[in-house]
Amino acid sequence: MVRLEGRQWGLVALVALTPFFFAFLLAASAPGVVEPVLGTVLGGASWLLAALLGLLGGALFAGCLSTLAAMPGRPSATRRALHLVTATLVPVGLCIVPALCLMLAGPAIALQLEQGHALPQALRPRPTHPLLEGLRYQLPRVLRDMGGLHLR
Repeated sequence: MVRLEGRQWGLVALVALTPFFFAFLLAASAPGVVEPVLGTVLGGASWLLAALLGLLGGALFAGCLSTLAAMPGRPSATRRALHLVTATLVPVGLCIVPALCLMLAGPAIALQLEQGHALPQALRPRPTHPLLEGLRYQLPRVLRDMGGLHLR
């Protein structure tokens, strides 16, 4: 791993702290969101996982930047910009976007579960597929009861 320059560490910090920034922005714009986060285990866990994903995204970005810095020769400005955008898309797609989704969905689901409301349509169990229903009777009972293949 090649040692990064100061300005590159600034970019790494920017990527890593994105979930923290959005957490403060979300708390400032909608103070009612903070209560489910601090008051429920699911809400707090979702924001903690989002923060950890942000730090993981920063570490991944630092690795991508060190790989770019280790490339031999001096690439053109266009190629450098293209490599930087590509190196940014990897941690953003793998870590930052899921972290932001967790930050938005976690408190909402925790609040709905706490108030006893029905789950959102996307989280409700779907009826079993007819093909799976047919498989239920073809598999031995031991296999049906194993590993999440509980068909009703």
